[in-house]
Amino acid sequence: MREFLAIPLPEGLRRAAWASKNVLAPGGDGWRFVREEGLHLTLRFLGEVDPSRRGALDAAWLDAVGGTGLLALRLRGAGLFPASGRPRILWLGVDDETAEGSLARLADRLERAARAQGFPPEGRPLAAHVTLARARGDVRAVRPPVARIGDFGAFVAERVVLYRSEP
Repeated sequence: MREFLAIPLPEGLRRAAWASKNVLAPGGDGWRFVREEGLHLTLRFLGEVDPSRRGALDAAWLDAVGGTGLLALRLRGAGLFPASGRPRILWLGVDDETAEGSLARLADRLERAARAQGFPPEGRPLAAHVTLARARGDVRAVRPPVARIGDFGAFVAERVVLYRSEP
């Protein structure tokens, strides 16, 4: 079972984010959209995790997020990974509105905890985003009009959730 640590979107923003697909790719246009209830901001992907380690890992994640406090975030704009060439990921942007860069600090704390638990280092720094869709492998995805997506609004992240998924 694959696991990752993430911040869920509040219901109102999640609905607005989901509705943006009607602007970005009204007919699908080669995109496979994530489920609405699955929209989140991934902080640390863990990969396959042995269920027998859950107790120790849960304690490590709780320790890493402890004392972080609430995070003021904003869901704004859209983009593609990669930015040029054939797009693979359609995303919505997340801005950290805390004065002290708390989102990056939280991601760093989770990264250090993951490494301490034997997970390989994450290869790149956090690029805060919510994945909205992935390009279908069998169809060339149409480049969505990402410039048409504006500000969805601010929210306060109150928790980090451990997600489990089966590919």
